[in-house]
Amino acid sequence: MILCRLVMAGALTILQAMPASAGVLSGREFQNLIAGGPEGTTIVFQGGTDKIFYSPSLKNRLRQSGELGTEFLKQKILQNTVTEGTFIGATIESGKWRTISGIAGIAADADSGHGVLTLLQTFPEDTTIKAFQKRDRLYAVVIVEDAPGGVVCRRSQWERLFALKGEPRLTTVPCEFTVGNAVTPTAPR
Repeated sequence: MILCRLVMAGALTILQAMPASAGVLSGREFQNLIAGGPEGTTIVFQGGTDKIFYSPSLKNRLRQSGELGTEFLKQKILQNTVTEGTFIGATIESGKWRTISGIAGIAADADSGHGVLTLLQTFPEDTTIKAFQKRDRLYAVVIVEDAPGGVVCRRSQWERLFALKGEPRLTTVPCEFTVGNAVTPTAPR
C-alpha cells in the first residue's frame, strides 16, 4: 500500500503544517459547504479557468468496485475522512482544456479540525487495490478559508503521487462555490 501511504503522508503533512487560523474551515464545515446537496458543488477558482466539481453521491467505476468502494479513502488512506465522493477537475493549459477525474475526500485534522479536500486521479482499470497501486496518478489538495477579504482557497497544483517529496506548495486564490456541475454541465434538452 505504498500509494496509500504517499497520499496519507501528503495530506497529513499539509494538515500539520497549517498555522492555527480561526478562518480555516473545519472538516465538517467544508463537508457542509460542498457536500451538502445531492447535486454536488463546483469550486471556481479566480478567473474561472480552473474548476473542480465534487459530488458526494455520484459513483465512478472505482467507487462501485467491491475492493475500492465508497469507504476506500477512509478505510485505506485517511482514517480521519469525514466524507468521500468523486470529482472532475478542469483547467486550461496551453490554451486547451484539460480534465482530471477521480475520487476525493474531505479529512479533518484530529488536533485542529482543519478540513482538507484531497483529490486523487483514478482510471477505468482501477478495479482492485493491486491495479490501483500499479499506476502513478495525479493528486491535489484544497483548503478553504474565510478571510477578511472574502472566501479564499489554498490549493496545490496537480502533482504526480510517486514523485511526492515533502508537502505540496499551496497558493491562495479567491474562489467561489456554485451548486451543480459547472465543469461538464449536461446539455439542455
